[in-house]
Amino acid sequence: MERQLSTMGYWLGLICTVIALLFRMIVVFHTLPPLVGASGGAALSYTTFFHGAALFFLLAIASWCRTAKP
Repeated sequence: MERQLSTMGYWLGLICTVIALLFRMIVVFHTLPPLVGASGGAALSYTTFFHGAALFFLLAIASWCRTAKP
């Protein structure tokens, strides 16, 4: 189970990192900033995805540490 959590956490962290970098590049080049979310509500920004990536990478590291080593 820990191995599956580690693998899923790694890939979700990688996906969140790529999305955050794409959003950040859009903001850097002063194009239309990505407003993802409900209209009138709080928009998702690149920092949201960076925090998500950190969370998933920490999940992957913690799960990897709990796996049985041969």
